Amino acid sequence: MIPLAIFAHHSEPGDPVLLGWIKDQIDAVLGFGPETIVIGLGLVVIAMPVAIMAVYLTQRAKHGGP
Repeated sequence: MIPLAIFAHHSEPGDPVLLGWIKDQIDAVLGFGPETIVIGLGLVVIAMPVAIMAVYLTQRAKHGGP
């Protein structure tokens, strides 16, 4: 019956109480508003592929690729 235990979970993507606590902790530690957090996370998401592409192009130029 262990495989059927997966159906006992709730339909939300995460525990709402836990997510609320994490949000409160982030607000208490950082002290930023929600707009600042969204902008910061957006910049991180955009910076990752840009950094990967920059490393790729640097390595390609260093090794004489086409």
